[in-house]
Amino acid sequence: MIQTSVLGKTRTLFYGWVIVAAGMVLQMLGTGLGGQGLGAFLVPLEKEFGWTKTALAGGRSLMQLESGLLGPIEGFLVDWLGPRTIMVIGSVIFGAGLVAMGFINSLWSYYLAYVIIAVGASLSGSIALFVALNNWFQRKRTLAMALTQTGNGFAGIFIIPLLLIGLSAFGWRATAIASGVLIWVTCIPIAFVVRRAPEPYGTFPDGVPPSSYRSSDAKHNGKESDSSPAVDFTLKEAMRTRSFWFISLGHGMAVMIISAVTVHQFAHAEQGVGLSSSAVGVMVAVLGVATVVGRILGGILGDRNDMRYLAVGCMIGTSIALVIFALATSLWQVILFAILYGLFWGMRGPMMSSLRGLYFGRSSFGAISGVAAIITTACSMTGPLIAGYFADTRGDYVQGFLILAVVSGLGSIFFIMTKRPAPPARPTSTVPTS
Repeated sequence: MIQTSVLGKTRTLFYGWVIVAAGMVLQMLGTGLGGQGLGAFLVPLEKEFGWTKTALAGGRSLMQLESGLLGPIEGFLVDWLGPRTIMVIGSVIFGAGLVAMGFINSLWSYYLAYVIIAVGASLSGSIALFVALNNWFQRKRTLAMALTQTGNGFAGIFIIPLLLIGLSAFGWRATAIASGVLIWVTCIPIAFVVRRAPEPYGTFPDGVPPSSYRSSDAKHNGKESDSSPAVDFTLKEAMRTRSFWFISLGHGMAVMIISAVTVHQFAHAEQGVGLSSSAVGVMVAVLGVATVVGRILGGILGDRNDMRYLAVGCMIGTSIALVIFALATSLWQVILFAILYGLFWGMRGPMMSSLRGLYFGRSSFGAISGVAAIITTACSMTGPLIAGYFADTRGDYVQGFLILAVVSGLGSIFFIMTKRPAPPARPTSTVPTS
C-alpha cells in the first residue's frame, strides 16, 4: 500500500495499480515500436530494397516464431526469477534490436534484426507483466489486465503517429535507431516498478485479505466467480484439461487476424484503398481510441459476466471488421473498420490471460502462458504470410483478408466449448513468496 495525499486527505493506494500504470506505458511503447509500428516500415523498405510483401511479412512471422519458441522458456524464467528481472533484460534487448534495424542492408540482416526485437519484446512483454498482475489481482483481474492493455490503444494514438512523422521527416534508419534509444531510456527504469506478488509486501491480492472473499460470491450474474482464491494447477495438470487447449486455439485463431492486420494495414490502406499517409494516420488514431474503449469495456464486463461468451461475440465482430477493411474503397469504410476492429479486439484481449488466471491459478501462470504461446504463435505466424502471399499473387489483400476473417470467426467455437476445469487432485495451493 502507498500513502498519498489527495485534497488534503490521506489516501491509501494499492500498489497493484502502480504496476497497472507502469504496464500501460510498457505496452504502449512495446506495441507502438515493436508491434503495430513495425508495419509502418514495410512500405519504405519495399521501395528501397524491392523485397516482396511475402518476404517482408516473413520478418513478422519469424518474430512470432521466435516469440513462440521463447514462450515456454520465458514462462519458466518469470516463475523462477520474477517479472521485474526478465522485463529489464528484455527491454535492453528490445532496444538493441530496433537500433540494429537502422543498419540493415540485406534481407538476412532484416530478419536478424526482427529476431532480436522478438526476443526483447517477448521478454519485456505481456507474459511477465501478466504474471505479476495475476498475482496482484483476483476480483479485479480482468479490469487490471484490460487497463494495462489500453497501452496498445494509446500506441495508435500517440506512438504510431509520431513514428509516421519520423519516417517521413528523417527516414526509416534514423527513426529505427531513435526508437531503440527511446526503449532504453523509458522501459528499463519503468520495468523496475514491477513486483512479483503482494504477500512479501504485507498485503494481499486486490489489497484485501482472503477472509474478505465471500462465499456468497460463488455465482455472480450467471458467471463462475473469480473472486475467491483459485486452486493452482501445475503446467502438466493444466495441459491435461480441455480448457487449456480450447483457450489457446481460440486465442490463436483470433491473433491470425491481429498479426495480419498489424503487418499489412499500412500497405493495404495506402496501396489497396488508396488513402494518403495522413488519412492512414487518422485510421490508426481512431483504431487506437476504439481499442482503449474496448479494453475498458472488456475489463468491466469480463469481471461481471462469462468471459467465454463475450469472447465469442468479439471473435465474430473482429471478423466482420476485417471483411469491411478487405472490401473498403473509401476513408469512411476504413474508419468504420477501425472502430469495430478496435472495440472487439480491445474487449477480447485481456480476457484471454484473465481466463487462464481464473481457471489455473497463480503459481505456474507464467509456465502455462508460455506453453500456450506456442499454439497462438503457430496461428499468428500464418496470418501475415497468407495475406502477403495473396497480395503478391493477386495484386491485393482482399482474398487473403476474407479467408482469414472466416477462419478466425470459426475459432469462436473453441470458446463455446471451454468450461472451467475441475480442481486437480491436490489439497493445497502454492502462493508466490518473493
